[in-house]
Amino acid sequence: MDMDGLLTYSDKAKKKRIIKKLNQQAIKKFSSLFYNSERANEKKAQEYWKKAEKIGFPEFTNEEWQYTPLNKVLKSNYILEDSNEFHTITADQLNQLTISIDCWKIIFFNGYFISNLSSDNFGPYQIQIMDTLAQVPEPIIDNEIFLYLTKSLAAQPLFIRLKSHNHVKQPLYILNITSGSKYSNYINTSHYYYHIEIGSDCKSQVIEHFVSIDEKPHLTGSRLTVNIGDNSNFTHIKFNVENNRSNHFSHNDILSGKNNQIKSNNIFIGSSLLRHHTSVKLNGINSRIELNSLLLPKNKEIFDTRTYLEHNQPFCKSRQLHKTIAIDESKAIFNGMIKVSPIALKTDGKMTNNNLLFGKKAEINTKPQLEIYADDVQCSHGAIVGNIDDAQLFYLRSRGINVNYAKHIIMVSFTSEIIKSIDNKIVSNQIMYFIHKRLSGI
Repeated sequence: MDMDGLLTYSDKAKKKRIIKKLNQQAIKKFSSLFYNSERANEKKAQEYWKKAEKIGFPEFTNEEWQYTPLNKVLKSNYILEDSNEFHTITADQLNQLTISIDCWKIIFFNGYFISNLSSDNFGPYQIQIMDTLAQVPEPIIDNEIFLYLTKSLAAQPLFIRLKSHNHVKQPLYILNITSGSKYSNYINTSHYYYHIEIGSDCKSQVIEHFVSIDEKPHLTGSRLTVNIGDNSNFTHIKFNVENNRSNHFSHNDILSGKNNQIKSNNIFIGSSLLRHHTSVKLNGINSRIELNSLLLPKNKEIFDTRTYLEHNQPFCKSRQLHKTIAIDESKAIFNGMIKVSPIALKTDGKMTNNNLLFGKKAEINTKPQLEIYADDVQCSHGAIVGNIDDAQLFYLRSRGINVNYAKHIIMVSFTSEIIKSIDNKIVSNQIMYFIHKRLSGI
């Protein structure tokens, strides 16, 4: 390393060799995991694994991963817990982990669909274990190894269908429970994969909820794909409160037909290292999507969120609001892209990324981007990173509120715009409970 603290050519070459070796060792570990798994004989799963192997873990010079360190993830030894472990869940534990709402409930434990803990029936939803005949869309982002790891390792991927002309009042609630490993030298890795096919003229809500059943470390992979027919209203909530020793890698794809109203809110609280992608293709005219996220990393946690949104037809509208409060020495990354195709005339797209730093060593890296190939469109993006506003703090203190509680009020207020956009009062109250809990003592 030279006197300015920058790596010399020799240092770079050495680091490149170390990371290459680490990546190769990690691929071997996951290869062993896959070929000893229950899905190793499935042709489709083999194709997914080959894709993961071909992509490989990111190289030293990969700009997309420069803020997301994988050393600990790659050095760990993993195990896939078997399906019998769910018997260890007590009724009290399940009640504590579950959001109490009227819903059709799907329970996953360590990647397995647990039928006797799930609803007896799923109303208008048709649910089955995904087989080789299932028609699922190709990934919108095709170069991400964790996406293919999840698709190859997911123990029981589900295919969920809502036929046309169904206006569903109760949400479909998918609870994903992950445990630590019972073996001290191994970390449990669990993968959840479901595809949802929504017919035309439907109204529905899907809630993804990720929790840990204990405080042990684990690695979670998740994959959600949604294909929405025409003239439909679809809302989605993802809420992650896994423990602070877990790592979470996820990819959600949303494909839209015409005249749709879509809303997706993604809330991330917990996890040591988290990286989430939401990718969207507006493939029909006159659709509207709201895409929001809220990140609350704390201590030394690292949360990395990415969005990719394609406007592929005219008269579509997108609104994105992404907010972060980085606390203590935590780090947050936002990378967003809006891409407008040449035929997507009258596109109206807006992406906003607002960030609050609450810690001298907290760090936020943001990169909103636009690619526009059509005329006659309105598109904008913006990002703000700042500290708590002194004027707001003074106002509250002048009314007799002590400084810590005043800061707490300001931070909770900062999150409220996202929480208010959630179309389910019980879920938003539960999320607000966890926000207060996370910000308590600050």
